[in-house]
Amino acid sequence: MNVQLFSKCLLTVILILNMAGNEREPNLHVLTLNCWGIPYVSKMWEERKVLIAEELAKGHHDVVTLQEIWNRGDYELIRQIVVDVLPYSHYFYSGVFGSGVCVFSRYPIIDAYFYRYTLNGYMYKITHADWFGGKGVGYCLIDHPKQPIHFFATHTHAEYNESGEYVPHRAVQAYQLSQFVQHLTKPSDAVLVCGDMNCEPSQLFYRVIKDVTGLTDAWEKHGKIKRGCYGNTADVSSNTFSGDRSDVADSQEGGPEDGKRIDYIFYQSGQKSLECTHCEVTMRHVPGKTFSFSDHEGVAATFVVTDSAAGDTDSVQATFSISSKGREALSETQKIICGAIDALSRRQNFQVFVACALLLFAVYPVMFTAAEHSHFSLHHIFGKILYLVRIIATVLASGFLFYGIINVREEYSVYKTVQEMIDVQMKRYVIEKG
Repeated sequence: MNVQLFSKCLLTVILILNMAGNEREPNLHVLTLNCWGIPYVSKMWEERKVLIAEELAKGHHDVVTLQEIWNRGDYELIRQIVVDVLPYSHYFYSGVFGSGVCVFSRYPIIDAYFYRYTLNGYMYKITHADWFGGKGVGYCLIDHPKQPIHFFATHTHAEYNESGEYVPHRAVQAYQLSQFVQHLTKPSDAVLVCGDMNCEPSQLFYRVIKDVTGLTDAWEKHGKIKRGCYGNTADVSSNTFSGDRSDVADSQEGGPEDGKRIDYIFYQSGQKSLECTHCEVTMRHVPGKTFSFSDHEGVAATFVVTDSAAGDTDSVQATFSISSKGREALSETQKIICGAIDALSRRQNFQVFVACALLLFAVYPVMFTAAEHSHFSLHHIFGKILYLVRIIATVLASGFLFYGIINVREEYSVYKTVQEMIDVQMKRYVIEKG
């Protein structure tokens, strides 16, 4: 009798576990977080990276993308901590330090690719360092039980200030991201595009990413607004690391204007096979601690995944069609690129002029030799200092010549390529309309 009762109880437990497993499968919990993990620079990074990994190891999310994981060792540490709940992972190498972008998944990653943006700032802007990171967009094809998930993770060039210096580069990156997504997916595919986009919803770059591809902003549709949280993820006054960058008045703290919304989860659900049901800002303050997980807040979204009813029936027109808002965004991008091309010649002339002046200063002793007892002679300390200055001038002149000739030509080629690609897209719309 006891054996029969035990068997029934065991069978009931197995049925409940199976039901729980079946309930979880259709749901997909996604998280994106910029971790601010610059070794020796980011505050409390050694402690924070362990706390971030332990939070992920709780198993609340099925697919996670992290940005600013610049050190491969940090990625390996996080991977080892979360491996039981997120056994599949991929790190995208790029540039000098690595792209900083990685993906962790509960489901198998069956394909991966990385596209490096062709414009990434400037090498001589050492404190900005975007060039050294080789920023781009990573792609993972995730084998979800219901249907494959096309997952894109990116971290685009930062704005830094309002001078507009990087506007053309950021416009090119937004356009290349939109084209990368469009060319790798079909309208019937389940698509997720996540990461730190470094742009607010009011900016052109957001509209290029969203409207050219036809993606949906998960927060915009399903964002959960709660007290002190309106979807902003950067420079929020309550953040212990970036709160001092907030310029919001005390009376507006915790309100809609407190911080910036620059971290996103976009999705595509052309066949209603990937539907967002919930989106929220998460991973703010570390539980039980007095500091935040990062200088950014995380964004999490929940999706219901169903079997795709579409086969290979997507037409070319459907795949590459662009909405009216998308065409407006492309038109504005064209104007920015035209302005950048015009500015290139002026910048090139200035850099070549500076390079020639430095070279003239460096080779002056060859043309006019200093007398032995002159202060400019190497027999005097002033002459030796001047000699070292000339060596530095030669190096600087080489750099200016490189950027004034080679790099400017490369930048020009990128602008012309994007310009002509947009021309093709705009002409296609005219043909289709006609």
